[in-house]
Amino acid sequence: MQRLSTYCALAFAAAWLTGAVCAADYKLKDGTTLSGEAIGPNEKSVVIKAPDGKLLPRTPWVNFSQEALKEFAKNPKIRAFVELLLEEAPAGVGGAAAGEAEAPEVPISTRPPAKFTEVKEKPELPQSPGLFAGLFTTGVGWLSLVAIYAATIYAGYEVALYRRRPKQLVMGLAAIPFVGVASPIAFLIMPPIKTEEEKKPTAVEQAAKQSHEAPKADPKPKGMALGKAKPVATAKPVAHAAAPAPVAPAPAPAPTAAAAGLTPAVFRRGETNINKRFIETKFAGFFKLVPGPAERDMWLVWVCPRGEYWSKRVVSISQSEIVVNCPQENGGSMDETLQIVEVQEIHLRPQEG
Repeated sequence: MQRLSTYCALAFAAAWLTGAVCAADYKLKDGTTLSGEAIGPNEKSVVIKAPDGKLLPRTPWVNFSQEALKEFAKNPKIRAFVELLLEEAPAGVGGAAAGEAEAPEVPISTRPPAKFTEVKEKPELPQSPGLFAGLFTTGVGWLSLVAIYAATIYAGYEVALYRRRPKQLVMGLAAIPFVGVASPIAFLIMPPIKTEEEKKPTAVEQAAKQSHEAPKADPKPKGMALGKAKPVATAKPVAHAAAPAPVAPAPAPAPTAAAAGLTPAVFRRGETNINKRFIETKFAGFFKLVPGPAERDMWLVWVCPRGEYWSKRVVSISQSEIVVNCPQENGGSMDETLQIVEVQEIHLRPQEG
């Protein structure tokens, strides 16, 4: 029992001596002093354990004075955290081996710098030029200019074909830098040049011209007066002269469209309600595939804002449109679609010749 008490006393004394050896005084920059053992060190701060076992708040390394930092540097476990904060190397820290001369102290300024990750600065990118400056200072800009220039000349070629204009003229104007872009647009607005075939009047135009130039029939034929033959002067009468021969009556005129019931007429919008019912009722004979004798020698002239359409037959009709068959100069025919609301006049004219 006495031996056990002796062992406990020795253990307690050893623990107390160990704590006394590890405990130290650490002076702060504000003049205060922390006493105890340094535990839990890290890169920014340390915890001081007071002699009574109480843990003080964590204290940053920058708050300690140089003397305290040198004291911390004596501990190999803490030296790595405070080495960069020391102004000069602490004396006796990491001393030379026994029997060797102590190495001279090396100022902290001459020590090799700590290894840090080098941050490379990003190279400055060249400033991009503006749109117009980029067209003349970059390869892509020059390529775009050449493409636009070639497209303008090709557009002039296509417009010259479409509007029947001289290719050399249109393409030459389009080749003028900067101004030539307007050349294809200007020629596209102009009307096309008509060919010799297009300059010739169509059958409808010839019929209209003949109807206007045809001379009007004289109601009193020459040599006739009220249907009687003009008397002829004779010599002095002789006795027993032969009686004059009777005048042969004029041949009766051939029956015309008027005799068949169709007479030339003009129907104007405003005076007449031109609609589907009116056309079907008034011109029913023109809807037949084979015209009758009354309609064979008559023309239906449809007057619209776009011009006159001469037809011989009505193909079909709806509430808003009418399709008429118009003979052509080459002997063929063409169906034209007209809007009923656009029809201003309908002429019923006899065929001349």
